[in-house]
Amino acid sequence: MSHEPALRKGIDEFNAWRFYDCHETLEDVWRDSGSKGDDVGDTNFYQGLIKLAAGFHHLLRGNYHGATTLLADGLRLLDPYRPTTLGVDVDHLIADTQPCLDAILALDPAHLAEFDRTTIPTIHYDPNAEDAS
Repeated sequence: MSHEPALRKGIDEFNAWRFYDCHETLEDVWRDSGSKGDDVGDTNFYQGLIKLAAGFHHLLRGNYHGATTLLADGLRLLDPYRPTTLGVDVDHLIADTQPCLDAILALDPAHLAEFDRTTIPTIHYDPNAEDAS
């Protein structure tokens, strides 16, 4: 079964800052990929995207701990999938997310509202891009 329609939907939700919806959409794909015995790489890839979405959701809700831990976990999970996986420009996503995490870490929880939300990244997606092998 192709997960491409759900992946595209999750990316559209992420890029529209509908991070909770993105998390829900991709969580279904993540669970399905794990239950079908797919390569663990697909499972970890989806989990990385889910954690980034959840991290940005927590950021927008003012949850410093949730934002920092989930963004860091998401970056860690996505790192092995550079430069591109399943059409997602992972290099670009990591390069844009790491400065956000660094900026959040530079703030203390009481100043999280000072984070420049215009730096929240978008996911660059090309379903015809070749995966890294």
